[in-house]
Amino acid sequence: AVVSTQSGHYGRGTNRTLYENVELRPLPDDYEPRIVDLLEAEIPTDMEVEDSSSEEWKSTDQINESLITLSTVPKARWTALCKLDIIKKRNKPKAPPTGPKAAPFFLSTTRELVPKFVLEENEAEETEKMKAVRSEESEFQRTITGTKDVGNILKYLDSLSPSILDVELQSLAPLDGGTYGLVDRFVDILIEAVKLRGNYDVLQAYINVFLKYNRQYLIDTQSLHDKLACLKTLHSDSWLEMQQKIQECLCVTNFLKSATL
Repeated sequence: AVVSTQSGHYGRGTNRTLYENVELRPLPDDYEPRIVDLLEAEIPTDMEVEDSSSEEWKSTDQINESLITLSTVPKARWTALCKLDIIKKRNKPKAPPTGPKAAPFFLSTTRELVPKFVLEENEAEETEKMKAVRSEESEFQRTITGTKDVGNILKYLDSLSPSILDVELQSLAPLDGGTYGLVDRFVDILIEAVKLRGNYDVLQAYINVFLKYNRQYLIDTQSLHDKLACLKTLHSDSWLEMQQKIQECLCVTNFLKSATL
């Protein structure tokens, strides 16, 4: 217990964590401390302990519009997205897999002049299905074109695996199966996402992969140059602001380490 006096008042403070569960959470902006009398500060014997540990506290997505917020996505996910081609090259087998010299006797064959294994037909059917799926509009394309809220789009992108997101970003341009509208829409999404000043680390990975696969198409398309210039300006301003804050923190840290107080 702690006994203190302040402005003519005296009282005793007790450690509530010794007799009840206390959940640490930020106080509201309008919080005002309450001054109680010494007798009120005594711990009642019949006090009902309220268990608040089951309540899950969740922070807001953006504390303040002037701040730049990082995402809660695991670092390994968005770093793997930027280096996915290196990871695939490293995991590629040195020699292609070879089949058995003699097929087992229990594999079924077709009744033709030249018999074929049924497995080959199944692989051909799967190949045709994959071609049909690629020609259709994917869920990623429907989401970015049909959803207006950029925050919901970013949450959807965060839920995708790096390999799926890599393929989708690679397929936006017309030469890779996409359309001009998809590229234009994704540039708008990146501009609005930078303005939101959130998910800063993951957003850098999205911009990196998008420009890596579509840079030639973006260079050749004159109608997108104004939007790309706007994206470059917003991105540069946000990075210069963050760089300045980092330098200020480093200066203060170095001063406290070297100063003789």
